[in-house]
Amino acid sequence: MVMTATPTQSVTGSTSTSGSYLGAISRWLTLADHVRIGMSLVGGAALWLAISTVLGAVLGIERFDTTAALVDADAHTQLFSLHQFALVFGVAAPLMLGVSLWSVPSQLHASNLSLPRLAAFGWWSWLAGGVIVLVSYLGNGGPGGGADRYVEMYLLGLGLVVVGLVAVAVSLATTVMTRRNGQPLSSVSLGAFSALVGALGVILTLPVALGSIAYLWVDYVNARVAFGGADLIGSWLGWTMREPQSLLYVVPALGVLGDAVVRTAKARQPLRGVMLTGVGIAATVVFSSVTQQAHVFAVGASPTETLQSFVPYALFNVVPLLAPVVVILLALLALKAGKPALSGAFVASFLGVGMILTGLVGSAVMHLDALNLVGTVFGEAALVYVVYGAVLTAMGAIVLHAGTVTGKALPDVPVMLLSLLGVLATVLASLPHYVAGFLDQPAAVGTGFDDSGVVGVANIAAALGHLLMLLVLVAFVGLFASSRRAEAIADRYRVEALA
Repeated sequence: MVMTATPTQSVTGSTSTSGSYLGAISRWLTLADHVRIGMSLVGGAALWLAISTVLGAVLGIERFDTTAALVDADAHTQLFSLHQFALVFGVAAPLMLGVSLWSVPSQLHASNLSLPRLAAFGWWSWLAGGVIVLVSYLGNGGPGGGADRYVEMYLLGLGLVVVGLVAVAVSLATTVMTRRNGQPLSSVSLGAFSALVGALGVILTLPVALGSIAYLWVDYVNARVAFGGADLIGSWLGWTMREPQSLLYVVPALGVLGDAVVRTAKARQPLRGVMLTGVGIAATVVFSSVTQQAHVFAVGASPTETLQSFVPYALFNVVPLLAPVVVILLALLALKAGKPALSGAFVASFLGVGMILTGLVGSAVMHLDALNLVGTVFGEAALVYVVYGAVLTAMGAIVLHAGTVTGKALPDVPVMLLSLLGVLATVLASLPHYVAGFLDQPAAVGTGFDDSGVVGVANIAAALGHLLMLLVLVAFVGLFASSRRAEAIADRYRVEALA
């Protein structure tokens, strides 16, 4: 009897396990709730983050010694382009939208998203587009690519990515607008409000990029006289992957810090209206993005010419800086007004928004014509600051809302340690290129410049920074996974914000 019972139990257990796996796969394939859609986007962004860190390390090592090439020199343009795509459309935009989808309904006390099927469509469109873009690069496509079919594939994939992000943003914005349970918009959590601002920014700007992609595709498959072919794709679409447009993708980070500091300080947010205004200032980037060009300040031959240059520069490069500045200052004011105890969510989000601000300041400095920084690695460093800052803030958001959304909280001390390590990784990956930019190291090339002295050290330091961020990613994913299997711990963030 024992011998016959044992195989029966084994078969039953195996069948049950197989059924649970099939059920999980089925639920994922037919996802229509905010938790699964949001975590799918976050998981996809984590994979792209791993890709971008490896690319950043390879490019840093490649530029450390311009005479010993790791990759073919003809592929440099595509590698730099893929790295930029991975940072912006692979990590920053989907990560912030995913975290918002995952957490905003619970902040609004709603059971699910509005238009969940549209959000699911957005996830699948983004996923398919990202895979197509990656395959196109492997086939010598992308900006500067030499294979016509794969360049066309790149434009198709990029278009699908944009459509997916816009679809997710529409669902998110509709959720905040229609599922507030009678609350006025000014009374919702800062996280929900900033998610709305970011989603509206995506909705208003990325369709402009989609129109450009359509024109580029039509031109490319025909005469290639209007837009210049594959070599000039980046010049027409580059605005979507640089500052200040990147601020629109990471606006939700400001709300994460606002919510984290109130719950950490256990006090009302002083000047909440000013905080909301600070978050809203980020929407001014919309006007910059639709112009599809960088705005550089140059001293003219007359005061009138100088003023004509300064006004758009200040509007599109300096004014957006006020958004993170206001949020950071009011976060510190909230700490002073309350009785705070350091927490993982606050440390991660505060440091993350600080890195975002550093990137935006760098971008504003870069667009001062007198410094001659445009076209150097200075711009690459500014983007890495913004994107890695968003990654740190997303860690804070997951810690802040994990207990409410999943029922399992994350421990604070490991998160704080990983946040500090993440800041070190961000600074290593970015600050050396700020320095190298002043030393005229050109952007998007691996050869043709002096790699001796400080420039060489800067590139190897940047490579180490990217690898360190990969380590932070792996450690945080492991921490999150272990918390799901471990015993439930007290969630200190369940105390509702008083503001």
